[in-house]
Amino acid sequence: MRSIVLACALLLCISFVAADVEHRPKPTMPYPEIQITHHFIGSWRDGSRNNEMFTQYDVVIKNNGNRNIKQIVLGFDSTCRIRDGNAIWNMIVTDDGHSLVLPAIQDINAGASYTFGYILYGNAPANLFVKNIFYN
Repeated sequence: MRSIVLACALLLCISFVAADVEHRPKPTMPYPEIQITHHFIGSWRDGSRNNEMFTQYDVVIKNNGNRNIKQIVLGFDSTCRIRDGNAIWNMIVTDDGHSLVLPAIQDINAGASYTFGYILYGNAPANLFVKNIFYN
């Protein structure tokens, strides 16, 4: 009985070690109908802010789907360092500071685009991703 338990435990360990996690299919994007594109507007150094580099981008959210979007929630990582509260327009930063949402009166119709802009510290665009979508 003891040898059977040891053999089972050994086989279980071997199966974990032999598992090939690199060849598992990658998860698909949850919202493939949404395209987010950054357009560089300009960069400058601000002498009144310790000569910090700032860059302005316009961001286009394209709804390639066949349904109208009532609300979209965009997430971002540490690359999204908005200069200040006045340096983002046509989107709202949520109270927790971790997401961007459309203004309440704005929709994105099927096949349409919506543009917002921001000014960031540095010279690279922020990494933005879709966290959630609410459809009409």
